[in-house]
Amino acid sequence: AFSSKGYNIKRVQYPWKTMMLKYSWEFLKQEMVTHFEAQPQRDSTVHIRGELWPRFTMKEELLEQDRLPALIGGWGPSRRVVFSKAEMERIAFDEPEAHLSHLFKGRLFRVYVGNWVEECVVDDISVHPVERELYFIRFRRHVPGKVTALSIPVSISGLWGCPGYRAGGHVDLAMPTIKCECVGEKIPPPFVIDVTNLKLESPYSKITISDMKNQLPEDGLTRFSRDYTGEEEVVMCYDPKSIPETPLPPEWQDPNFNHRGGRYHLTYTGFWPKQTTRA
Repeated sequence: AFSSKGYNIKRVQYPWKTMMLKYSWEFLKQEMVTHFEAQPQRDSTVHIRGELWPRFTMKEELLEQDRLPALIGGWGPSRRVVFSKAEMERIAFDEPEAHLSHLFKGRLFRVYVGNWVEECVVDDISVHPVERELYFIRFRRHVPGKVTALSIPVSISGLWGCPGYRAGGHVDLAMPTIKCECVGEKIPPPFVIDVTNLKLESPYSKITISDMKNQLPEDGLTRFSRDYTGEEEVVMCYDPKSIPETPLPPEWQDPNFNHRGGRYHLTYTGFWPKQTTRA
């Protein structure tokens, strides 16, 4: 019987095939560059339609009707508007298991109500501390030529190619948002930091605010907040085992249990006598 064991197929190296393999990468690379250059520019602007706040209507009544009340102020008369609660919550909670998005307060909103258009940013928001539910939004107008201060979110890319991460280090995004000052017509999109050159060093390697100046728009109409010195650490890479644990001081108290009247009691439910911690 014929056995194919040890039988090797010898393929013919045609000259035309060798030349195609040699020069194919240049054509493929140019095609990829053309594709990405044809993509639209990154823009985080939200276009949304609203309605005028009905007269003699309380905020609670609007919330019962699944409508979200809002106020637009700054650089002009205040205007009260109403949005679709479900639509605005889809924008605010853009991740399945996360709470309020950092991008919600770091992007431009173009609001269409009737015959007028308002360009504004989120100044303040009332939201449930646990549930994904909005109660009220306060917008601030964005006027080109006037300084608009807001926090723009930051994300990292190239984590799987980061030398420090592959060496067993921990890559930490120390600043999820960066305060910026904008005077142009648009608000820049979120910053994306490439960590493919971040190595594991002692005590740690870092990417600072000064290293991110190339992330700013080329028109020069956006800058980092003047409160920064440029040495603030945005991304760090370190070995978790090299950091010793520091115990908390005996007098330390969790600030999450503080309120206007004092401190919350974990075992007190409103019935007397109040339970206290015994020494």
